[in-house]
Amino acid sequence: MYADRFGTLKGISRVQTGAMTTCPECGAGLTLHDSIEVGEIVDCSTCGTELEVVEENPPVLDLAPELDEDWGE
Repeated sequence: MYADRFGTLKGISRVQTGAMTTCPECGAGLTLHDSIEVGEIVDCSTCGTELEVVEENPPVLDLAPELDEDWGE
């Protein structure tokens, strides 16, 4: 690591922060943002399945419940 003539640090690799977990549908690895909350819905970037956060630490995902349409009732 070194600083260029403008004082910008060089040679630093960016590390992705966030919790790692897997999709229960396809098994793909997912990185969740740091402020994930129980009940939050996330999409799997591999298979597109909607997933619900059921535990925060460690993060556990389950298939999001299907919501019935109320059609304005």
